[in-house]
Amino acid sequence: MIKGLYTSALGLSVLNKQQEVTANNLANAQTAGYKKDVLIAESFPEMLLYRLNASEDSGKIPPQVGSLPLGVKINDVYTDYHPGARRTSENPLSLALAGEGYFTVQTPQGERYTRNGEFTLDAQARLVSTDGYPLMGEKGEIMVKGSDVQVDPEGRVYSEGVELDRLKIVNFSTPPVKEGSSLFRGANPQQVANHTILQGTIEESNVQPLMEMVNMISIMRAYEANQKVVQSIDATLDKAVNEVGRL
Repeated sequence: MIKGLYTSALGLSVLNKQQEVTANNLANAQTAGYKKDVLIAESFPEMLLYRLNASEDSGKIPPQVGSLPLGVKINDVYTDYHPGARRTSENPLSLALAGEGYFTVQTPQGERYTRNGEFTLDAQARLVSTDGYPLMGEKGEIMVKGSDVQVDPEGRVYSEGVELDRLKIVNFSTPPVKEGSSLFRGANPQQVANHTILQGTIEESNVQPLMEMVNMISIMRAYEANQKVVQSIDATLDKAVNEVGRL
């Protein structure tokens, strides 16, 4: 009976984490370039039960009487890297990558990578991300010298018809690690030679709000079911201790 409490408690813990992941996905459904997280749960390995200390089994190998499940645990929380839908933006500095790769931005912690192409100009005439991090070209930070900024499909940046730099687009042999809502970090970034940049276009989040809402409802129902199991076992233990135990 106590085992049932542990099993239900483990289930509640996993469901609580799954709710956090789902809520975070919903909160970033409108964040450009956001990649949703998915929680994977698995059961603990089952244990075989043997009958012990039975007089009829004396001198024999104890017989198996079944298996005992030990509940559920979190296996991993992985990031879904599939691209989101693309939409036209009123911001001419908005950029989207068609295909694989990441834009490179410079942060206080070093270079980071993103699919969020909502760029603007800061007070120093630099192309920066929504977090204020400079967009990096092959020569370094991109400084714009005029109001007219054009980016061709190969990533070359022009201002007033003069080529300034080429965007530093990279990819990784192993998936990068998410930092925050739309930044990634990874080891050994390799520049992508063949890529297509779409100016005036934004890659949206790959979150499907309707699916996340359905997941959230399913999680809440499972959570309530586990709560009822805990309450039922607690009531049974109370009766066993305070009523049966008096006999």
